[in-house]
Order: sequence, then structure tokens, then C-alpha cells
Amino acid sequence: MRIHRLLALGAVAVVLALFAACGSEEPTATPTSAPQAMADDPTPTPETMMEDAATPTPEAMMEDAATPTPGAMMAEPTATPTPRPTPTPVPPPAGFDAEDYFGGKTIKIITGASPGGGYDTFGRLRAAAAERYFPDSTRFIIQNLPGAGQLRGLRAVLDSKPDGYTIGPTHSRWFARQVLIGDIEGFDIDGIHILGSPTFTIGEDGFCLDRDFASSWQEVLDRDLTIRVGSAGPGNEPAIEFMIQNGAPFKMIYGYGGSSEIMAAFDRGEVDGTNRCSPGTAGRLYPEWIDQGRLVPIYYEKKTFNDEWLDNLGRTEPLPSFRDLPGLTFNPAQAEALELNLLVTEISRVFFLPPGVPDDVIQYWQSVFDQLMEDRQFRESVEIAGYADDFGYGRGEDILDIVNRVRNASDETRAIALELSGVEGLVVN
Repeated sequence: MRIHRLLALGAVAVVLALFAACGSEEPTATPTSAPQAMADDPTPTPETMMEDAATPTPEAMMEDAATPTPGAMMAEPTATPTPRPTPTPVPPPAGFDAEDYFGGKTIKIITGASPGGGYDTFGRLRAAAAERYFPDSTRFIIQNLPGAGQLRGLRAVLDSKPDGYTIGPTHSRWFARQVLIGDIEGFDIDGIHILGSPTFTIGEDGFCLDRDFASSWQEVLDRDLTIRVGSAGPGNEPAIEFMIQNGAPFKMIYGYGGSSEIMAAFDRGEVDGTNRCSPGTAGRLYPEWIDQGRLVPIYYEKKTFNDEWLDNLGRTEPLPSFRDLPGLTFNPAQAEALELNLLVTEISRVFFLPPGVPDDVIQYWQSVFDQLMEDRQFRESVEIAGYADDFGYGRGEDILDIVNRVRNASDETRAIALELSGVEGLVVN
């Protein structure tokens, strides 16, 4: 089964090795090492934990309700959004000469993540695909600027010359920080141009126990057990952290570098439960867990597993939402705040242009970005890299809709959302 994981990682290496890009502060054409498929977001080591601190994971998303009511929040979600259909691509600007403007130029994609994570991987895959839509003489490079939870990369894009030669993805934590606190200098969410996110979707999810630890949630309660859960840092598992505040018997163990390390910790028995038990994670990288009957699905956060996967995990009855677990209590303000917090995490890997880029250059970029989301080779490379479950297009208007929902929440709800998000303690200066 270890061979299975090596093959999966090798497939990613083959795809990304085709695209030579730099990963240093002074970009060169030297290829970087291919990222690992399951290194999660920015933090490769516990020593650089702030790179992933207060990071709501892409898995932690929410149902797309307009104005949640207390009754709706306590019940099983009925308004879970499906992946947004790819919109009709924006046409290139009339009369714009791409060869004249982009020919012979270098386009820099700045990511605040270290090589090997999802942000870095999507930057490289997108650059490799974008080469087919720009003049042949246009050169693409990746610049990795890890630091301060990806804030360093965000600042580099914001401070870049507004000529369309620099773009970058930023993390949802900074959208959360800016919309809830608003103290990130120069980060005008309404002033930047958001091209979109290629991972704006809600995939099937669930939390599973190790069968050697317990066979049900009720057994955990009856035996007064405490479930150890691995995480990179505070804010990475907002639903679990919220549940802890409301009586759930979890213990967070922080300091893991990402999904690959967290899954390895579960494999070694260091932690007792994991939410990395979907077909695209456990099914792909640790299929022996399924063969051994090791995973016991307990609940879901956003969208339950399909019947086939539940059957593979040995569960015949429907999987409950975490909201329906016995022993937990939620008040309406808390529940709404959690929904808002999870909503913000849906906007992961948002690519944007800095303020001031000319309108025709923005339109050309938007046209290319739209086409990439329908590009067969790009979709195939995303699948090979192991992110098929995350794939889904969110346009700028989708991102701003989320921002406005948070802006329009009550002061009480926003205060709780800020506490749950974990972004208040981040250093921004």
C-alpha cells in the first residue's frame, strides 16, 4: 500500500516537473522540487507553524444559507451549496494586443506558501496551463515567499507594480482578518481585482475515529474518552474547536505541518480521530485503512459522504451532522458565527491582481482565468495532483458576496466569529 502513495506522489511530480519555475526571493529559471501531493497549505514544519497558524482548512466549509435562522442551524443543513457552474468566460478586450503587451514579458505568480503545499501546487499548475493562453514568448515563474501565515506573499502582490505582470493567491485567513478587524495596510478587498478561486466548492467530508479507540460517538461519551486530533495550529479546525467550547470531548494537538503529517500521525496511533477520511485522501493515500476496517465515520461538517463510501467504511445508516451529536449545545449567535467562519474558509486560494491594473489588462486576465477553469489539461493535472475533490470555480462576485455577508452580520455575531477564526492573534505589522 505504500507503493500506492508513492505512485500518487510521483504522478504529481511528473505533472509539475513539466513546468520549470523558481521558488526563491530572487526568481530564476531554475526548477524547484515538485510539491508533495498532500502537504497541506503553507507550513512544512512545526518550526514555521505560524505559516499555517489560524488557518481554517479548506475542508471546513459551510452550507450557503442566506440568513441563517436558529432553527435552521440546529437542523441538518438543507441549503448546502453545490459546486458553482463555470460561468460563461469573459471575452478578451476588443482591440487588446496580447502579443504587444505580454510578449517577451515575465509573469510572476507570488505565493506566500512554501513549496509542496496546495497554494504552491495550484500556482504551478495554473502557470503551466496559462502558458497556452499567453504569447509564446511570455515567461512564467513562481516566487515562494513564506512567512507570517502567507501575509508576506500577500503584501508582495499588493505592493507590486499594477501592470498585470504579477498575480498571486492569498489565504482565507487574511480575508477573515480584514473583514473582521480591517487592519491590514493596503489590503482593500474592494479595490483589488479578484480573478477567482479554483477550489471554491464543498466536497463530501466526515470525521472518523480509529476503531481501536472507539466504535461510536456514544461509546466515547459512555467511557468518558477524550479524542486526540492533530492540527497545524489554532484556527485550522474551527468546527472541532467550536465543539470543544460546547462540551465535545476533543483534545487538539498542534504543530503538525499539514495533512500528510496529520494522516501519518493517525496511522501511527498518535491521534485517535481524523477528518482526512474522504475517498480523495484516505482512500487514495491510505487505502489499507479501509481494507482493515480501521475508520469509523462519526459525523460530517458540511456535506455527508455518499452512500458508496459510507458502505466502504462499514456504515449502513446515514451519517449525522456534527450539530446533531448528543452532548453538545449551541446558542444562535454561536451557531451563526461558526457558519460565517466556515463560509470564509470556502474562499481558499483566491488569485488576485493588485489595485490599479488597467481595465483591458484585467479583462484579458479574467478571460484567461475563466478559460483555464474549463481547460481539460488543467482539470486533469488537478486530478493527478490529488485535488479533484477541492476543484470548483468561485468568481470575484462569489468571494465578495461572502465578504459582504460577514460585513453585514451583527456585532455580537462578528465578535464570536472573530474569536472562532483564530485570526485575532496574528501579527500583521
